[in-house]
Amino acid sequence: MLTAPLGLAAAACGSSPDLGIGDLKLATGPEGATYRESGAALAALWNEALDREAVEVVFTEASVDNLRLLRGGEVDLAYGNVDVLRPYDGETVALLRIFDSVVHLVTLRDSGIRALADLAGRPVALGLPGSGTRFTGGRLIEAAGVPVEVRDLGQTAAARALVDGEVDAVFSLTAMPTPAISWLLANAPPVHFVDLAAEAEAMRYAHPGEYLPVTISGAVYPEVATTATLAVPTLIAVRSGFPTEAARFFTRTAVEGAAALARTRPEAYQINPRTAAATVPITLHPGAAAWFRSVKL
Repeated sequence: MLTAPLGLAAAACGSSPDLGIGDLKLATGPEGATYRESGAALAALWNEALDREAVEVVFTEASVDNLRLLRGGEVDLAYGNVDVLRPYDGETVALLRIFDSVVHLVTLRDSGIRALADLAGRPVALGLPGSGTRFTGGRLIEAAGVPVEVRDLGQTAAARALVDGEVDAVFSLTAMPTPAISWLLANAPPVHFVDLAAEAEAMRYAHPGEYLPVTISGAVYPEVATTATLAVPTLIAVRSGFPTEAARFFTRTAVEGAAALARTRPEAYQINPRTAAATVPITLHPGAAAWFRSVKL
């Protein structure tokens, strides 16, 4: 957690800046989620640059849970989606955009489910209560007026429940490729991704600046038809009082280390200075903003 200033050796920059930090906690996500695996890789990158185990990974239910922990001072850095963070912009701010989280709505191919409306009355895995999947998926089904039987299941448990016939569909909001979805494709009968093109447009209109239309393709998930859906930017968030030099350091290390991260985390290919700085409508931390200006975006 944040403590009195402490000088830390920073291998990445060849100096020992006074970052104003002690040990830190990074809130990530549950088993089977990209947040969790990406967070472990990112913490390892930061710790290598700091030449000590400064950042501890905390496993959570994901975005909503992470915001609660961050606002309560229980963690210092957190993965969070723009739609969840927006009401607290200013109290919490962004270091960078780390990737875009994509809505996957997955069913078995023989389920007969081909549209969001087909979920009416069916058991649906809608993520854990503290997850971005629950937040964004809940917005989708509420806007569509589709009543479903909600099952509180994390990524891995939801995938297994679909295979076992305990749910008829799974919502998953996370970067591509998603570990739990990849497991599902390898272990389930043939699956189908539900097209959400109309819903993506409706969400963009209802919540300007929070969602963007994207496609899921066979290049990411082999043998899956290209499917229209929506995504929400995922950020690394901190409280507004996070030390400026630490914010600059963590932002720079994440962006400059993207190629190293991408060797084990494919979603890290999305990171470059221009995309990482695109956190609107969430305010960049002044230290992060200063670093992005220094690379002349």
